[in-house]
Amino acid sequence: MGKKISKLRPEDISELTTLTHFNSKELDQWYKGFLRDCPSGFLTEQEFCNIYKQYFPFGDPSQFASLVFHMFDSNSDGGIEFKEFITALSVTSRGTIEEKLDWSFRLYDQDRDGYITKTEMQEIVGAIYKMVVSISIVKL
Repeated sequence: MGKKISKLRPEDISELTTLTHFNSKELDQWYKGFLRDCPSGFLTEQEFCNIYKQYFPFGDPSQFASLVFHMFDSNSDGGIEFKEFITALSVTSRGTIEEKLDWSFRLYDQDRDGYITKTEMQEIVGAIYKMVVSISIVKL
């Protein structure tokens, strides 16, 4: 699914409607948008960070975006393909409380040892702070 195909194949739609909380029409719309924004069908970490910068222009979202990027890049190949994108988006936007908690836990548990250490907590909180702190300063 990482290769540029203008339309999702029926077998991909079937798989993704099972894996996600999106229906076939929504998947088709998301896929068209994904290809419009990422014509190669492969979203790099830099491109992902640039998207975050659009939403947080007064802060530095690069560290947080990098952490989230690695959550989306589930096969760790250095890029986000549509299946990875839509699966993560499904959990973060429409998932059950349990799915969202699991996803969030894995975001914080950087070394995947099943525990969130003080260092891991500080890394995430620090990344969020860098991303939003100057927004608060600008509003003052």
